[in-house]
Amino acid sequence: MASVPESVVAFVKACLERGMQRGEIARALEAGGWSPRESRAALEAFADLPLPVAVPRKRVSSSPREAFLHLLAMAMLYAAAIAIGAILFEFVQRLLPVPADAARFGRNDALRSAAAALLVAVPILAVVHRAIDREMRANPAARISPLYRVLAYLTLLVTALVMAGDLICVIVGFLAGELTLRFVLKGLVVLLLAGGIYLWYASDMRREESLADAPGPNLAAPPAWREWLFRGGAALACAALVAALVAAGSPFRQRLLRLDARRVDDLQAIQRSVETYHEREHALPASLDALATAPETFVANGVDPVTKAAYRYERVDDTTYTLTATFDLATPADQDRPQWAKDGFFEHGAGGQTFRLSVPKR
Repeated sequence: MASVPESVVAFVKACLERGMQRGEIARALEAGGWSPRESRAALEAFADLPLPVAVPRKRVSSSPREAFLHLLAMAMLYAAAIAIGAILFEFVQRLLPVPADAARFGRNDALRSAAAALLVAVPILAVVHRAIDREMRANPAARISPLYRVLAYLTLLVTALVMAGDLICVIVGFLAGELTLRFVLKGLVVLLLAGGIYLWYASDMRREESLADAPGPNLAAPPAWREWLFRGGAALACAALVAALVAAGSPFRQRLLRLDARRVDDLQAIQRSVETYHEREHALPASLDALATAPETFVANGVDPVTKAAYRYERVDDTTYTLTATFDLATPADQDRPQWAKDGFFEHGAGGQTFRLSVPKR
């Protein structure tokens, strides 16, 4: 509903109390330069009753509960859109890799974080929108509350700016000759998410405008594509969530991988202590217990984190030794850590593994 200055509302009130007809008042306002919509909004501020005084209509205002619901819905919508975009970006990068991706780490962690955000945001968004829709059906005029209009138009502004910036980036890439398929797909992801949100709220605002264009609290029928847009968004969120969970691996497998990573870290710590001991004593330690004789060679974790069995150390000759540990899984082909941190000596299979190591020559 359009907002009009208080002076116009006061003018309408004075005219109604003098017995003037509403059509006559509207024509007078339009002759003064006010639009038909503004004059209609000023007249709608008063009830059409046969009384000698103008009776103001109840204005729609935002209650604290409504503010909480709309703000929470917007926050969860933004969180879900960002999470879906992060998941789709990651799959685009995996589908079309570049050499710079080899140094990236935590790729599965990024998928897990986005999946967690979707698991939290989507159910909350569904529950909140259900509560909002229930209130809207009971009181359709509540849809035009000032808070809802502000949040909706703010979302339209943000999504419009995002789409404009996305198109600018695509055009710049085209003019610079750097428009690759990977770049185009990322641009389409941004356009798809921002455009879907924009269309949803644009149609909602059009329905809100129908309250000002027609008497009574009757909303215009939503466009047919609105239901398809809702279903498409829900399907995209579910597909992105399932794909992220499958690509990131099950929680049970991730726990085993983290335990194996802990074992590798322990073996690397032992390796560093053995080399420090050899540099100081010019000989390999007889056992791991000998490393505890000095702070610089002390090993904090000398046992398996699950079985509590000690890692086995054996001296082969003056410069060669072996370390043995038992792993739950084999080293994954795409280890979730940077390329420079991959140590070929500690790539392992499942079960007991023995590594033959040598101290560096000085």
